[in-house]
Amino acid sequence: MATAATDQDSPKFSIGEARKIVGGSLFKYNALIYWSDFLLCWFVGIYAYTHARTYAAKIYLADFEQNWRLDSVTIPESTGMLWLCYIATTLISCVLYYRIAMFIHEIVHMRGKNLRIFRFVWHVLCGIPFLIPSFVYHTHLDHHRSKHYGTDTDGEYLPLGQRHPWQIIAFLLHPLIVPPLVFIRFLFFTPIAWSIPNFRQFVHRHCSSMIIDPFYIRPDEPAAARRRMYVQEFFCFLWLLTLVSVVFFTRDTLPWPFFIQSYTTAVILLTLNALRTLGAHRWSNDEGQMTFEQQLLDSVNYPHNPILGEIWAPVGLRFHALHHLFPAIPYHNLGIAHRKLVANLPADNLYNQTGAKTLTGALKDLWQRAKASTNSQSPAPASQDNS
Repeated sequence: MATAATDQDSPKFSIGEARKIVGGSLFKYNALIYWSDFLLCWFVGIYAYTHARTYAAKIYLADFEQNWRLDSVTIPESTGMLWLCYIATTLISCVLYYRIAMFIHEIVHMRGKNLRIFRFVWHVLCGIPFLIPSFVYHTHLDHHRSKHYGTDTDGEYLPLGQRHPWQIIAFLLHPLIVPPLVFIRFLFFTPIAWSIPNFRQFVHRHCSSMIIDPFYIRPDEPAAARRRMYVQEFFCFLWLLTLVSVVFFTRDTLPWPFFIQSYTTAVILLTLNALRTLGAHRWSNDEGQMTFEQQLLDSVNYPHNPILGEIWAPVGLRFHALHHLFPAIPYHNLGIAHRKLVANLPADNLYNQTGAKTLTGALKDLWQRAKASTNSQSPAPASQDNS
């Protein structure tokens, strides 16, 4: 099967030249941007989610409404208006929750003492409550290593452009089952893993990574990384145990609106991320290790429609090809770096071939390539012998 590009198709790309164009100042983190962006989205997201949960309680007519909703929230009497408010607040909370959740991508790329307090606060306000502690995404760093990218050791890559389209559909359905699996992993698997070493190894290898390849096996890690994992998963377990205990000991009925709203929010977030993931690469490689030029061509930038782009690919993720070129550039400088590269590189430069206009166009192209690949692999019908 074909890879993203052959060596003949891929002109050599000068990273040094691109680095000079970008300059060193764009690699510096602006703490004010990180804090203001995250906290504003967190507070507004919490506000919208609280209202959505309250509207859900009214809609579902559950006893939960009288125990769990905020009395300060005004409930409209009109059913139509109630549904409108519910849908609006749900979508607002999902978009903002998705944005703060995707700061995990920035956090795993940070090194040393960069924004250490911010990383801690992100875990307290988002990583632990959302059950996405940063250790589950540290395998993302292998996705940026040239010898791993697009190979069997890259848990974030599948050659979907060379597979049957049903695999794309299956990938888009996984958000429906992930929330309960994550709940089980942290509430039940965590304490069992503490006492059974073999099960601990199973959980580490198969249940501790935010990846797209279901057959990916997480490699063993240094002691310091394992300690970080143990601490983070302990607080996820403690968070879930607290929620379950509060419900069990203080409520006469299960908070179904809370469960339904939490599940709905999680599914929407995961679906947004799944669509973004499908558009992040061209998913054309199934022949092992790729050259750097091929990896760059296999990644996609979306420089157009920045407002809409920040909804489905927040925190700089719409510049995914640029991120693979310079993973250390913080998200708030990616747009500047992209414009500098476009302005100073020749029009036929390899980097300028990484762009796409819209996510829908990229998804349509992926689907068509998958269909074409499937058709090309189908055996020709046997000719009939008329003799």
